[in-house]
Amino acid sequence: MDVVPGANSAEPEVEALAGLVPLLRRHAAETERHRRLVPAVVDALTTAGLFGLAVPERHGGRQAGLPTQVRALAELGRGCASTSWTASIYLTGGWLTGLFPDRVAAEVFAVPAARISVSLSPTGVLADGPGGPRLTGRWGFNTGVPDAHWDILGALRQAPDGSREHVLVLVPTADLSVHDDWYASGLQGTGSNTVECADLAVPAERVLPFPVGATLPGGDPQAAPAAPRYEVFPLFSTLNVGTPLGIARAAAEFLVERAPGRQITFSPYPDQSLAPLTHRQLGEVGLKLRLAGLLADDLAERTERLGAAHTAHALAERAAARSSAAYVAKLCHEAVEIVCSASGASSIRSEVPVQRMRRDIQALCLHAALNPDTALELQGRIALGLDPQSNFL
Repeated sequence: MDVVPGANSAEPEVEALAGLVPLLRRHAAETERHRRLVPAVVDALTTAGLFGLAVPERHGGRQAGLPTQVRALAELGRGCASTSWTASIYLTGGWLTGLFPDRVAAEVFAVPAARISVSLSPTGVLADGPGGPRLTGRWGFNTGVPDAHWDILGALRQAPDGSREHVLVLVPTADLSVHDDWYASGLQGTGSNTVECADLAVPAERVLPFPVGATLPGGDPQAAPAAPRYEVFPLFSTLNVGTPLGIARAAAEFLVERAPGRQITFSPYPDQSLAPLTHRQLGEVGLKLRLAGLLADDLAERTERLGAAHTAHALAERAAARSSAAYVAKLCHEAVEIVCSASGASSIRSEVPVQRMRRDIQALCLHAALNPDTALELQGRIALGLDPQSNFL
């Protein structure tokens, strides 16, 4: 069994991004210090075609399947977790933009390799007036916004009957105040800054009701009959698993490369690769990675299959998508912790990459969408026939 299972792919899109791993590793520390992607990385991702993977074909994109997108993100994660997570948000933004009217999407995708950030929580307010919609709000965690051309922001729209509707608003980043406030212990290179606007005029066609159920790009079943009809939250959960897989695979590779010739201090082993404990640790890491990879593959293939068949997820399936993604992150976190415990005190030095991997995977497991405790509780509630009491489904 390979210690790093599933790290290779014959798909050209994945191979192109896998070829960037050495470059991403060279720039990983700089990306973290920069607190956003460095220009060399953005240029490399553009050349490799990353930003078009989720864009509908009718807008000039690749419209790659979800299994391909997840494998691509995992390869990027082997090189730099911040790059991979930022890429996952840009892929999400590319797909979401395809749900807007074709004229709007065409404007966005007219820019080669358009990058779209996303902050879906409705922390803004959209008010209708005589001159059209006006947007006011403040949104945190806008991953990749320093290098994004557009941002998709969640807001509550007040209806005439007094009810409030969750909508998505597509806004050029040039129209937003971007606060340089992303200082974090993990995923520091993602540039996940806060954005803000006040009484911003928004064209009505750039406002989209939050997608509920299985949705086609453009929202019109006749617009692209061959396009998969994904559901929003299972899609998000699926794209979320690529980065943790990549981090854990990178950690395993780190241990395999570092162990030969390294002494285990205060032990009889002058070469860590000869220690039975190391063998057991690598064996367990390999199995956790294999399980995580199989679970991620199953999630991506099922989400893709239901989307291609234009079939809605049942409630239990939506919960399973979220808990599967969280459990992938959990297994990957555990694998990284084993590698860190095997790496000794010298591995906490800032120039040793595994310490960054540890902080990055911890940050992912604290993310509300990947937190194992809340995701597993949700699945258990549904299994017992209880109200899920969650809007992430």
